[in-house]
Amino acid sequence: MSDPTASLDPCQEKALKALITWWEEAGIELDAPVVRPRPAPARATPPARETGAVREAPQHSPARPAEPVRAATAASARAAGYGQVEHEGPGARDLAAGADTLDALQAAIESFEGCPLKRTARNTVFSRGSREARLMLVGEAPGKDEDEQGQPFVGRSGQLLDRMFAAIGIGPNDLYISNILNWRPPGNRTPTQEEIAMCLPFIERHIALKAPDILIVAGGISAQSLLRTSTGITRLRGQWQDYAVRDTAGEPTDKTIPVLPVFHPSYLLRRPPEKRKAWQDMLALEAHLSSL
Repeated sequence: MSDPTASLDPCQEKALKALITWWEEAGIELDAPVVRPRPAPARATPPARETGAVREAPQHSPARPAEPVRAATAASARAAGYGQVEHEGPGARDLAAGADTLDALQAAIESFEGCPLKRTARNTVFSRGSREARLMLVGEAPGKDEDEQGQPFVGRSGQLLDRMFAAIGIGPNDLYISNILNWRPPGNRTPTQEEIAMCLPFIERHIALKAPDILIVAGGISAQSLLRTSTGITRLRGQWQDYAVRDTAGEPTDKTIPVLPVFHPSYLLRRPPEKRKAWQDMLALEAHLSSL
């Protein structure tokens, strides 16, 4: 296969390589077919020894069903040690309302002791990217890498996210990123409804202060929390909506921001075939940007 970047200038070459990488990760074939190794044959189980006694078949407990997303209750969170903690200081809503700049909001979040997740987290994760960017992306919660580095989307899912946006010409300085939660849930578990509600005033104030031209919500928790809906991300993704900016009391205002729900990059890493739909969403975002 000839090199498609041979006659391009450096900027075009960089953009084309990013696009080709994104296509390959999405499973889109170029010239060569994808060759997958055959699975190894299963080993035969050796027969049990004859002992003269009748052996009882082992008793297996039924498999536990997967926990539904956002199904944990406040009671179960407290039982696990992550419930409400004693906190006599101001609540998240009061602290968020008192912040009139992004720096003030970051300081307020770092001083907040009312969320139990802070007790097990290494760092408070506030944001990364340019504060002058037209685009703001809100994810769900920090993971291990994010907790260690104190920035959102810096692990494998963050690297995929950067490549996704690079494929439509959006670089690190064109995107501002944060999360619904500022602290990592232990073991990357799904945050509880109580934890989400506790931290929601911070991200709502964050969006109001940042005032982006376009808001992107990545993942079901982010989309459902900010849009106040129970609809799943598979139905929400790719559907443009209006996000009503909240005032300091948490009430919706007349100001709205166009919002595009998308799959979370960690979901795409687990389900590569869904990258085709994610690419459609990126193209829709590119078209919307060009119309502004």
